Amino acid sequence: MDATLDGYWLLGDPQWWGLENELPPDYRKGELIPNNKWTYTTPRLGNNGWIRQRLKPLAHKLLFPMAWAPFFLILTIIPLAIPGKTPDDQVVSLVFFLVSWFLIVYPLLDSRDSQSSHINDFLSLPIDWNLLFLGIIIFPVHIIIEPRIGWISYSIFCIAMYRTFMLTQEMMKIPPSRFLIPVDKKNWNGANLSEDWIIESNIWRVGVIARAVCSDGSLVVSGIRRSKFEFISIAYVHKTGFIQDPFFKRNEENLLLNNLLENPFPIISKSWPKRFLVPGEEE
Repeated sequence: MDATLDGYWLLGDPQWWGLENELPPDYRKGELIPNNKWTYTTPRLGNNGWIRQRLKPLAHKLLFPMAWAPFFLILTIIPLAIPGKTPDDQVVSLVFFLVSWFLIVYPLLDSRDSQSSHINDFLSLPIDWNLLFLGIIIFPVHIIIEPRIGWISYSIFCIAMYRTFMLTQEMMKIPPSRFLIPVDKKNWNGANLSEDWIIESNIWRVGVIARAVCSDGSLVVSGIRRSKFEFISIAYVHKTGFIQDPFFKRNEENLLLNNLLENPFPIISKSWPKRFLVPGEEE
C-alpha cells in the first residue's frame, strides 16, 4: 500500500513496518539529524524547516520475487541433464532461464520507477552484467564444440546471480528517504547554489533542478508538487538509480557527500501545511 494519505506522506505508511494504529516514530535506527546549520523539524513538531520523507521500503517489491529466482535457475538444467522428458528440452530450459532473471530484473526496474528516479539507464541496475553477458556468450559454444562447456556457462550464471543479490543487498542498506521543505517557487533561484552543483534549471520546476557528483552516486535537488503545494527535495541517488537517505549512518564515509551537506541551501521556506503533519487532518 502506498502512502496516499497526506498524513502518511512524510512518516510513511504504518503498514510498511507492521504497525497497525500506531504512527511510525520521527526517528528510526540509523537516521541522522542534519547539523545545527540546518533548520530541521519533524512531522510531529512541524513549523518551519526540512523534514525527512520516508519512501516505501524496497523489500516489499524485491524480496519475494527475487527469492524465487534461484529456484527457476535450478530448473533450467533439469531438461538438459535428463533429456527427452519434455516436448522440447532446449525451449523449456530457455523459458526457465528467462523466468529466473525476469524475477530479478523486473522488480528492480519497477521499484526504481516507483521512486521517480532521474536515472533510468537499464544497465545501471545492481546486476552483475559482466558475468551475465559472459555466460550468454559462452553458452552457444557448448552446442558447437563441447556439451560439457555448458556447465561452465551455467556456473557463471549462478555466480552472476549470487553477485547480483550481493549488489542489491549493498544498495538496500541505506533506506529510501529524502528531505523536503515547502517553498514559494517564485523565490527559488538555482543560481544561488555553489559551484559544486550542476544546474539543470535556475527556476523551480517539477523534476531535477540541480545535482552534484558524489562517490557512488549524486546528491540531487528536485522540485516536487503534492496537493497543490510546492517543495524542494534533496536526496542521494545511488549509481544504480535508487534513492537513498542523504543523512543516514554509512559503513563507509562519503567525504564528497558530507562536504555538500555541511551547509544548508540558500532558500526561503514556508511553514509546513498541517495536512502533512497530522494524519487525516484537513487544513
